[in-house]
Amino acid sequence: MSISPNAPCPCGSQRKLKKCCGVYHRGRPAPPAQLMPARYTAFAIGNVDYLMRTTHPAGPQWQDDAAAWANELRAYCKRTVFAGLVVLDHDVDDDVGRAHVTFRADLRQDGIPVGFSERSLFLRLEGHWLYHSGEISENRSPGPGS
Repeated sequence: MSISPNAPCPCGSQRKLKKCCGVYHRGRPAPPAQLMPARYTAFAIGNVDYLMRTTHPAGPQWQDDAAAWANELRAYCKRTVFAGLVVLDHDVDDDVGRAHVTFRADLRQDGIPVGFSERSLFLRLEGHWLYHSGEISENRSPGPGS
């Protein structure tokens, strides 16, 4: 899916994509509170490379077969409408390289609401925060998790 860098960022910040999540997609390291919206935006625009790059290799969503993983992510992004994100809470423990971000994602597939709330775990690896896993507290349908 192609979106103009000047379009509003799908994360809901009201800023242009290029000045919001786009800076992280282009390589700026993101702290967990910004990594969550940047990953949501990556799902919304189909940026599977970013999703794979920001997934912790020890997490349950990691796949060794990068091509198959990319195809799975692309299919999910294509069939899902990303209608809104709200970050509810976050906490960071820099000393141990562990953080949590709690969010609510409004998603739809075939017109059916499939949104969920999740408390995501982020771990720091080699100086970068990466999505590890999440605990879904409300789910109308399975999501990709990564």
